[in-house]
Amino acid sequence: MTAAANQSNAMVVKLPLIVLAPLRLYFQLAGRIVPQAAEGAFRWLLSHMPRRGLSAHEQAFLDGTERLAFDCGDAVLAGYSIGAGPVVLLVHGLQGSAANFRALAPALAHAGYRAVMFDAVNHGNSPPGTAFSGRSVQHLRCVIKKLGPLHAIVCHSAGAYLTMLALCEPAASVEKCVYLAPYPDIATTLRTFADYLWVPRTMEPRLRRWFEDIGGMPFEQQSMRHCLPRHGTTRNPPCLFVHDTDDRHIPLDCTYATLRHLPHARLHVTSGLGHFHILKEPGVIAHIVEFLQRP
Repeated sequence: MTAAANQSNAMVVKLPLIVLAPLRLYFQLAGRIVPQAAEGAFRWLLSHMPRRGLSAHEQAFLDGTERLAFDCGDAVLAGYSIGAGPVVLLVHGLQGSAANFRALAPALAHAGYRAVMFDAVNHGNSPPGTAFSGRSVQHLRCVIKKLGPLHAIVCHSAGAYLTMLALCEPAASVEKCVYLAPYPDIATTLRTFADYLWVPRTMEPRLRRWFEDIGGMPFEQQSMRHCLPRHGTTRNPPCLFVHDTDDRHIPLDCTYATLRHLPHARLHVTSGLGHFHILKEPGVIAHIVEFLQRP
């Protein structure tokens, strides 16, 4: 893997150069000499991303909600609720938290919905543990089951990947889905992380098997175009994609490619917001609320 190749993928998670440089050197060498060790290191890194601390403003928002606790067996996840009415579940991405939805959740409550959020393991106020693993999908399925039938799920970034897999559960009941700057498939996710760390392409078959363990399905089927038609007890619930032209982490072209296979999906394109500001822009929030209110 070369530096030039790495430039094609901007990462949602950024490491300091003093940490990144030796990691890249390690993967360049170990990936060719001891690939099994390199595979273990890659898996550990993705499963133990450092927790991003909550700001005082973020914690204050969470403290003002109704606190929930989702007991998923091997972990009790911190949950939050605001408003009353049909339930809309909000799912954050990697290194995010429920506080990412501090603009959207009150708007949903004002529109007559109950917005429910939770912090994944090793995120926000939830306990430490392996975050990017098969248990992440099971935890999301657990939260969905505890909440009962959902009016909608709104998910962001890597949270869209977990949602994509969790909703393949036959019992999952959801009427609508909103995907904000989503990863289109696991192949894109793998390439993004591997290229960032300069993991040799010869490692890809090993890493594909790991992602199959996480998703519980063949690697090639872990994509929006394969999973969305299988979603929910209603099958193929209406869905809205929101993506920004200036998203450096997940290019808009990824969503365009996905929607070629999903003619029923709607797309709202923004500009100048990037990957994260899309979560709090008033126009985006209004568009999401309008979509959820449609019959």
